[in-house]
Amino acid sequence: MKLKYFLSSLFIAVAAMTMTSCDSDRDDNPILDTSNMTTEFKLNTPAYANQLIDLATSNTVNFTWSQPNYGMTLATIYSFQLALSEDFKDAVIDAEGNETTPANYADLSGSFVTVSGGIGASAINRAIVGLAGWQEESEVPASMPVYLRCKAVLADNNVPAVYSNVVKINVVPSFKVSTSFAEFIYQIGDDSEGWSIAHPLRSAVVDDVFNGIYTGFTYLNTEFKFRSHQDSWDAPDWGYGGEEGKLEAQAGNITVPKPAFYKMEVNMEELTYKLTPIASIGVVGPAQAGGWDGDTDLTYNPETGAWEGEMTLAADEMKFRANDAWDINWGGSLDNLTQDGANIMVDAAGNYKIQLFVTYEGAHRAVLTKL
Repeated sequence: MKLKYFLSSLFIAVAAMTMTSCDSDRDDNPILDTSNMTTEFKLNTPAYANQLIDLATSNTVNFTWSQPNYGMTLATIYSFQLALSEDFKDAVIDAEGNETTPANYADLSGSFVTVSGGIGASAINRAIVGLAGWQEESEVPASMPVYLRCKAVLADNNVPAVYSNVVKINVVPSFKVSTSFAEFIYQIGDDSEGWSIAHPLRSAVVDDVFNGIYTGFTYLNTEFKFRSHQDSWDAPDWGYGGEEGKLEAQAGNITVPKPAFYKMEVNMEELTYKLTPIASIGVVGPAQAGGWDGDTDLTYNPETGAWEGEMTLAADEMKFRANDAWDINWGGSLDNLTQDGANIMVDAAGNYKIQLFVTYEGAHRAVLTKL
């Protein structure tokens, strides 16, 4: 409890210096009421606290908490810290500013602006492995308790952070910190009637494991979410995380900037997403009239889900690319097109109907039908 009283004194002292009144407590110039501040806020003990959480097979670990009492409504950013013991100890710094003893806890990636959220299981596992200092897989226990607390920081002030109580959970750690991601997550939204069709995003692979960075392509209408199962809403799913580009478990729908075809990118460890509008996809290369400098555009067909067009092709090379640029392009075999793949050889000159199906890496394909 010494840390609690130290933080309380520091919090009130700094708040008094940084939030002093000008002349009056007006609505347009509110004053932070230090008498109502709490040095601790409540991190709720989850229902699963006594169960074992396998970090190698889980996506997120979900928590809820209360809001600190600042005496007024203030924008607050929440994050999590993890330790291997119940006591959280800060780093020891000497008079010259050198760290003589490191902190015994780790800051977990990801932040939240509401009082609930999911922490990436791989982020938890990575913190455990780093704090434990295991050098070999044989050192990893079959299960272990770990301790978490929530940190609250005011978005627009230099007031010191407020920390919650500590909650214990029980986990099955993994020596291989990158094995906690599934191969696919799924986008689902009002682009299909009744939210009935889920579109896969596939994780990239690093060192033969899925790294949790997912990519997929589809048409987005007005609202959607990401979920972990193709055919069900079994938790977890992920929605709007309080600001554009951030995700939160079991949150509300994400609003699409405008109806269009998009490249979707999700970082499941950081709980972030990015939407890149695909304004055009075209054929480029000497097999078509524009050569490598100009595209012949295709048109998206919502009925088939393909980018389609008819054009005259020479017996030469071609590729597909988006937005008249090379950031997003596909080549290689027609039945397995890949980003930055090799040039595609058209065997015979003629007039062709082209259908390009862009979905996720490993499933992109094109059909060239000679007319």
